[in-house]
Amino acid sequence: MTKLFQKLSLVTLICCCLFISVYRINTVDKKEISWDILGYYMCLPATFIHHDPMLKDITWLKEANEKDDLSGTLYQISSNDKGEPMYVFLFGMALFFLPFFFLGHGIAGASGYAMDGFSLPYQYAMVIGGIIYTIIGLIYLRKVLRHFFSEGISSLVIIIVVFGTNYIHHLTLKNLETVNVLFMLVCIIVWNTIQWHKDFKAKHLFTIGISITLMVLIKPSEAFIIILPLFWNIFSFDSFKQKIVLLFSNKKILLLTAAICLVLVFPQLWYWHTKTGHYIYDSYINPGVGLDLFSPHILEVLFSYRKGWFVYTPVMIFSIVGFYFLYKNNKSIHYAILFYFLISFYIICSWTYWYYGAAFSCRPVITSYPLLAICLGYFLLFIQKQSTVIKSIFTLVVIFFIFLNQFQWWQLKNYILDPYRTTKDYYWASFLKTSVDENDRNLLSVNRDFTGQQKFENKTKYKLFLLKQDTFDSITSQNIQKDSAGNSYYKALPEEEFCITNQYPFKELTEKDHVWIKVSMDIRFQPNFQEPLPCMVMTMEHKGGTYGYFAPDIAIDSTKKEWHRYELEYLTPEIRNTKDVWKCYIWKRGKGSFDIDNFKIEIYEPNY
Repeated sequence: MTKLFQKLSLVTLICCCLFISVYRINTVDKKEISWDILGYYMCLPATFIHHDPMLKDITWLKEANEKDDLSGTLYQISSNDKGEPMYVFLFGMALFFLPFFFLGHGIAGASGYAMDGFSLPYQYAMVIGGIIYTIIGLIYLRKVLRHFFSEGISSLVIIIVVFGTNYIHHLTLKNLETVNVLFMLVCIIVWNTIQWHKDFKAKHLFTIGISITLMVLIKPSEAFIIILPLFWNIFSFDSFKQKIVLLFSNKKILLLTAAICLVLVFPQLWYWHTKTGHYIYDSYINPGVGLDLFSPHILEVLFSYRKGWFVYTPVMIFSIVGFYFLYKNNKSIHYAILFYFLISFYIICSWTYWYYGAAFSCRPVITSYPLLAICLGYFLLFIQKQSTVIKSIFTLVVIFFIFLNQFQWWQLKNYILDPYRTTKDYYWASFLKTSVDENDRNLLSVNRDFTGQQKFENKTKYKLFLLKQDTFDSITSQNIQKDSAGNSYYKALPEEEFCITNQYPFKELTEKDHVWIKVSMDIRFQPNFQEPLPCMVMTMEHKGGTYGYFAPDIAIDSTKKEWHRYELEYLTPEIRNTKDVWKCYIWKRGKGSFDIDNFKIEIYEPNY
């Protein structure tokens, strides 16, 4: 037993890795390579199967998506100024997928599966790769913890991080997402930072530089991880001067490290320059999403019932408290960890989609868990010195928090907790429940599907008011015509491309988080109309860019020349800023003429 306790953290690590591996292999999905993962991965089949690394033709991708339903829309594809397709995501994750893509490709060829990049061998190979990166990350986490803490403290921290936080979701079912690899890289950076400040060997600097570069290639905002090695061991003005001297004395190695990093990042720069003429290019062109640094969602990220970090991962409160004990016990690393965490967390909170899709709890903060684990370890050292009563109470609280995390994760996996729509009322209605009924589900927030369809099915939850009604009787314009009875109507002239344009700032439509908008009108096509059907366009505009774009054809029988009634309903997207403008107009798409009358805009505002 004494020998076992001396290796307790290693035993804990092995048990965790075995659980993770067995569980993950038994939960492989046929569509592991889908949604965001598809975006990280697609350059591999494009390059090695379709011999099109520049992504000039996406026909194969459209066919794969239609066949296997990999993504609601191909949002993973952007375009340059010429309208040519481009990868949205950087190449970082593809570098980590690469060896396992070849593994899957080889197995597919040897076993008779389709060598298309998406058959079952590729899915399993990617999952195995994710497991390997998880294990590497946890191995380095243990090495870091053992540098600071005893076997017992290290073991407890590993158990809490693995089973008591949302990391469990992203090292198992979602181990192909970025946070799993980012967690591993942060652990490697921390360990090599510790080692470099002990022996100043070049290999540690090389590893730090390469790891930072890979993090940037995965998620550019993670460039701030450079704070960690730069501020390590800085806790006073004298220590700051010593660090400057240390860096200058190793300038040759630092320059060589920078050169290695530049070589590593060159393929990405070359791709951008080839496609756009710029070495640095923001391919993530989506006006509806971005960094809103002056309006961060700090309280929502921490406490919202939708994804609040402390709501779904309450045990990490002890890590935040642990910053105080880190300062008390180890000032030399306190500021490095604190500065990186604060900057990283602020960026996380400043992202428009602060809830980060279908993640469990706050997904991106997992990247900081190797550092928060150190804070947690120092908090546990404090608890270790307290009375038996306090230690007993703390133990019970931790056990409950781990249970709560595991149970809520189970609820998420079984669609009891909704990954997008959970509200305060629904959270408490489903709290610790193994099933929910339709009355409970009525407490969820508005349902936004990902198919591009707009289906307004629960109008009883909304109150209706008229925003605009136009019969064109009081307007003088060359477009305004009168029929034999003297009734006015609007004639879309051949030279017009857009007509009947209306726009309103979102804040003038409602104070709620969304509305349904119904546009209706009478429309009549002119004789011999043979042009493409016009589109009814509805969209949001943010600083000149559009998002939430919806433009279906006005699908009325154009061969019949009588008046038709046309209606279209539109759900406003997640609003980036209440000053953003909702806009609707008719896009003619041709030279044909048609008539419009009785144009109406109605607003359905939620009554809850």
